Amino acid sequence: MVRGRLSDTLRECEAIVQVALDYTDIWSALRTASLMPDSRALILEAGTPLLKSWGYYSIKALRSVKPESVIVADTKTIDAARVEASIIYEAGADVFTVLALADDETLKSAIESAESMGLSVYGDTIACRDLLACIERLSRLRVDVALIHVGLDVQERLGIRAGELNDIVRRASSIFNGPIAVAGGITPREVESMINSGARIVIIGSAITRSSDPRGEAIKALESLRRAGVKCP
Repeated sequence: MVRGRLSDTLRECEAIVQVALDYTDIWSALRTASLMPDSRALILEAGTPLLKSWGYYSIKALRSVKPESVIVADTKTIDAARVEASIIYEAGADVFTVLALADDETLKSAIESAESMGLSVYGDTIACRDLLACIERLSRLRVDVALIHVGLDVQERLGIRAGELNDIVRRASSIFNGPIAVAGGITPREVESMINSGARIVIIGSAITRSSDPRGEAIKALESLRRAGVKCP
């Protein structure tokens, strides 16, 4: 069950855009965060590179810039879920990610910790060879959100992007008992098709963060969300 700020936002907006701040430089991340439109339908992610470079403090800094925003910590946890949940909770995040390839006990620990702290958990399917089997497992273990994720190396080497996986998103949304998130090279104009395929959280990284106009691209993503019928301030 999705909890806290994320639950409230999904209840109000039905579907949302998540901006992945995959920087190693905290100042660039904060600048981009400050440029994002103030919309309930847009949430922020402290990306894995940012967490590895700046850790706990990157979340606290983002919270100071966007105090009302949902903040996702892309920890990609694969062990010690209780410890990592405690760290991101104390820093002020609302969500953390756990690899779908983690042991059952790690996923169970992540859910138990999240429940006690009012957090939500994304099960990240990056590197899953049988994607739908991973999603079925996440559903069985009661993970809050299933994240269909095409990794950067796969995008660059094989030319595969999440924006091309509409059929997989449709099938996943029929299997998973909860919201589906999707990430991996998605552009603002593809938000509409992802939502129409069954995703409720569309994650965009470089199409916004590497743009010469990050705010303008974020606004385009929100416009695409509205074309899919999502009405949210």
